[in-house]
Amino acid sequence: MLKTIIIDDDEIAIFVLINLLNKLESFDIQIAGTASNLLDGFDMIRNSYPDLVILDINMPGNSGLEIFNEFKNPHFKIIFCTAFQQYAIDVLRIQSCGYLLKPVDFMELREAVQKVSIALSQEEKQMQLEDKLNFLSTPEMQGENVIFDTENGFLMFNTRNIEYCYANQSYCYVVTYLKKEILIAKSLKEIQDMLPEKQFYRTHKSYLVNIFYIRKYVHARESFVILKSGDKIPVSIRVSSNISRDIIQKMKA
Repeated sequence: MLKTIIIDDDEIAIFVLINLLNKLESFDIQIAGTASNLLDGFDMIRNSYPDLVILDINMPGNSGLEIFNEFKNPHFKIIFCTAFQQYAIDVLRIQSCGYLLKPVDFMELREAVQKVSIALSQEEKQMQLEDKLNFLSTPEMQGENVIFDTENGFLMFNTRNIEYCYANQSYCYVVTYLKKEILIAKSLKEIQDMLPEKQFYRTHKSYLVNIFYIRKYVHARESFVILKSGDKIPVSIRVSSNISRDIIQKMKA
């Protein structure tokens, strides 16, 4: 369900929007309220906790863009709606979920609502993954003992102490949770074969990560995971579409 608030000083525009939104039955839109000015609209947002705000930009004495002064990191998505083309550049710059010119075209509205629905769904999956990862605290982390051969003998590790590994040409560095980097004369693929499959995940051709150290996954033009230490580990395009599912399956194993 998309809980929606409409803020517009034009009552006819609000009426038209409500009728158009009601035709988008597949999105299960609930109109939580309407407001004819920004102050009332902001109060309504605080009280209703909406998923979507459809907002006129040009209102008497105010600009709808002021919403970003009131809500620095909005928990809701925004679709701007205006009769003035001049605002398009500003709106695109702040990356709203949609920009509609009046009179509102039904297909353009549908496309904007679809964009909102997809964004909210992705965020929900992200939150679910973060909750699962946060539940798995480091002290309770699973681990197995492994032995790495070195030039002068061998090193024994418990895999719970390995944060991630990364390739360096034909060799590999193993990074511990204490940020000690150990050069191993093996390829990353060889290291991956030695480590427990349920605990480590290949996010990139050059990186192998202990999933229990992952704090957050960010899906962007260049995707990455953020570890509990704050380190950013790249995620390849090939992996990005499946990483959430794959890691959840590993945690259930």
